Amino acid sequence: MANVKSFMKKVAEQGKAAPQPAAQPAAPTVPARNTAAVAPSKADRRASDISDAIVPCHTRQEFAQEIRYHWNRSRKEFLSIGRYLNRAKEILPHGDFEAMIESDMPFSVETAFRFRAVAEAVDTGRLSLEVLPGAESVAYQIVTMTPDELERAKAEGLVRPDVTRRQLIDFKRSLRPPKDVTPNDRRRQLLAEYARLRARIAEVRDELRRDHGIDPEHDHGRPGRTGVTIDVVAEDMGAEDMGAEDVGTEPDDAS
Repeated sequence: MANVKSFMKKVAEQGKAAPQPAAQPAAPTVPARNTAAVAPSKADRRASDISDAIVPCHTRQEFAQEIRYHWNRSRKEFLSIGRYLNRAKEILPHGDFEAMIESDMPFSVETAFRFRAVAEAVDTGRLSLEVLPGAESVAYQIVTMTPDELERAKAEGLVRPDVTRRQLIDFKRSLRPPKDVTPNDRRRQLLAEYARLRARIAEVRDELRRDHGIDPEHDHGRPGRTGVTIDVVAEDMGAEDMGAEDVGTEPDDAS
């Protein structure tokens, strides 16, 4: 019995003397992955930086090449947006599409409508991608033309990638008859034109008096004459260079 107790005591002492293994660090707690709040990776940021970087250019050809590249990319981007919108309109339940435009999109309902109209025109073959302008607001001016207007615009060379919105608007106005003008509208137009002409006449008079010493509304030094003759050529010619009939002398009576 004593031997057993001695043996147990010895084992206990050996256990106390033995070095304890180093404590392992606790494994770090990995938070649940929130896909909506995950920051872009370095690779994503690098790809974005490369895409947005300005390429060094030194010649006209190099600048033109880069500008054309981004121009074409902008056309494809708003065309893709329009296609996604049209697809969403077909798939989403009633009411969800309008709610998405109003709450989830960085543009207005009107802009979304233009995106959709341009994409539909291209996908149905009404407008080819080769002549699509680089901005949806310009392309929209083309796709909203009537068939006759579109044919005339093509004939006049206005359906092209570099056409401006102002050119298209002016073209449409030239084809469409003006709205009925009421007497009040016409009176306002005439008064505005009258005011504009008076202001212009005042500018011309001031310049004549300031730079040429002439007041077209008063006698400017010629005996028996007031105002300025409209005949500028005669005004500039001296009397010695003009015949008697030119200066107003009646020819002698033949009798």
